[in-house]
Amino acid sequence: MFDINTAIGHWPFRRIPNQSAAELRRHLESHGITGAAAAHTAGLFYKNCHDANLELAEAIAAHDDFFVGVATLNPCYAAWERDLETCVNGLGFRALRMVPQYHDYSLSDAPALALVRAAAALDIPVLIPSRVVDTRQRHWLDVERTQSLQDILAVCRAVPAARIVATELPVTAGALSTPAGQPVCGNLYVETSRQVSCYGQVMAQVVKLLGADHVLFGSGAPFKEVEPSLLKVYHADLDADARCQVCGRAARALLGLS
Repeated sequence: MFDINTAIGHWPFRRIPNQSAAELRRHLESHGITGAAAAHTAGLFYKNCHDANLELAEAIAAHDDFFVGVATLNPCYAAWERDLETCVNGLGFRALRMVPQYHDYSLSDAPALALVRAAAALDIPVLIPSRVVDTRQRHWLDVERTQSLQDILAVCRAVPAARIVATELPVTAGALSTPAGQPVCGNLYVETSRQVSCYGQVMAQVVKLLGADHVLFGSGAPFKEVEPSLLKVYHADLDADARCQVCGRAARALLGLS
C-alpha cells in the first residue's frame, strides 16, 4: 500500500491529529500502508513557501524508507526555478504540489504553466488538490475557492508532457470520458479519497476508463480518516492486478520508486 495524498505540519484553523512525520507514519502503518507521498501544510501559508519544503526535508529525513517528499511552490514567487531544482536534485523530492487557491493565482496563468513545464522537464508529477479541507466547514479566514475538473483538464491539455494528479476531486467515468468513450486526457491521474463509493462501482468504472496505472490510492490523512479510502479500494470490482496497481504499484512507478 502506498498513499499518494498525505501531509504533515500544523493546520492553523483546527486541531489535527498525527501532524508529525512519526505520528503520521504510525497512523498509516496501523492501516497497512507501507509508504506515502507527503507535502508540508505550512507551504500553503508561508510567504516563502520554500521554507516549508526545507522543514519537510528535515521532518522526513528519519523516515526516508517510508515518506517521499512533495514540494509546494508558488510560481508567482521569486526564485521558484531555483527552489524547484533544489527540491528535486538537492532534497530528493519526487513530486510537486500546486495550490493556486492558497497562493492567489490561476492555473491558466503563464507562470503556473511555466512551473508545470519545468516539473515535466524534471520528470516529476504535479499534484493539484481540488481542495485541502471541506470548504463547507471552513474557518472564515480559510479560502473558499476550489479547483474544478475543468481547471485541471485545461492544464493537462496545455502541457501534455506533464503528468497531472488531481487530488481531493470527486470524479466519475462519465466526467472523464469523451463522447467516444475515451479518456479526456491521457496525462491525467486521479486519487481515491473523494471518489464516490457506490459499492465500488464508480471506482471500477474509472479504472476501466483510465487504466489502473492512472488511479492512485490516497487517503487525505491526517485531515481525513484512512478507513473510507481503504474500503473503497477493497470493495471495488477490480481484478487482483488492477487492485495492486491502485493500491500502490502505480503510484510508486509514477514517483520513480520502482
